Amino acid sequence: IYIPDNIMTNKSYIASQIKNISIQDVDEDMNKLMLIGKDAHNKSSRSRVGNNVVDYFTFLQRLETKGKYDVNFFGFIENIEDFKKKKFIQTMMTYYKDVKNKNNTKNEYIVLKEVYNICISAINIMRPLNCMEIYTKYNAKRVLNFCSGWGGSTVAAAALNLDTYYGVEINSDLKEPYDKMVSYLKTKCNTNFDIIIDDAVNVDYSDMDYDVVFSSPPYYFLEKYANNVKYSSKKDMDEKFYKPLFTKTYNGLQSGGHYIINICKEVYDNILKDLLGDAHESFPLKKSSRQNNHTEMVYVWHKK
Repeated sequence: IYIPDNIMTNKSYIASQIKNISIQDVDEDMNKLMLIGKDAHNKSSRSRVGNNVVDYFTFLQRLETKGKYDVNFFGFIENIEDFKKKKFIQTMMTYYKDVKNKNNTKNEYIVLKEVYNICISAINIMRPLNCMEIYTKYNAKRVLNFCSGWGGSTVAAAALNLDTYYGVEINSDLKEPYDKMVSYLKTKCNTNFDIIIDDAVNVDYSDMDYDVVFSSPPYYFLEKYANNVKYSSKKDMDEKFYKPLFTKTYNGLQSGGHYIINICKEVYDNILKDLLGDAHESFPLKKSSRQNNHTEMVYVWHKK
């Protein structure tokens, strides 16, 4: 496999080998998303419309996220000979060579990324269509996502031309990608974007005016995003992250608004039920079973 001499300066080359998205592709995808508009609920969980817009701006940063073995994709390919010594990785590589990619339709980087997804960690985006469906269902005008991640919810807000989108994201590597994404999205909509690069726990939400919160905070230690705070235990994360964050963001939500969280059942049972009572509604997040097989729930509270 060809690995550029200086991997740090060639990360964008590697990212483009896996997802080669042009600005024309982005525009085409964004226009399709805008046409779907309030009909996102009619789209299949396998639909990828809108994903190119997200990936164009933040895919490289996704590749920096560490999975199992505390390794991100770049570290995986740099140390591929060592990883090939692990039996299940060796088996998967052989399977791709002899079966899945025997006609060489996928380049080596794509194969390695798929092996990484299966054996180490798949870092998925929140699809813009998911967010659009939820924004429409709860008649959102001004939304807050306090863990805005790779930008799926930002793109969704633009596609629906919402009044205001507040996004809070701890990963400072995403500052420049968000600046570029928002500059592009402003050519497509009149939404007012307020992107804050900071730890969500430190942000003052009292000055914000939002009628819907929809967020998918990180699950306990599942992924190691760049520039994330490290917590010593689940209890530590409960006390220092989940409790203060849910409390602050719920308190800032306007009366009559909806508080919507996509989280594992453990956090719902341990924290959210105590803070907010039983959810008024819950439903599974619409997603392709190709992403992963475990059901992710969305919990909804209607603030009186």
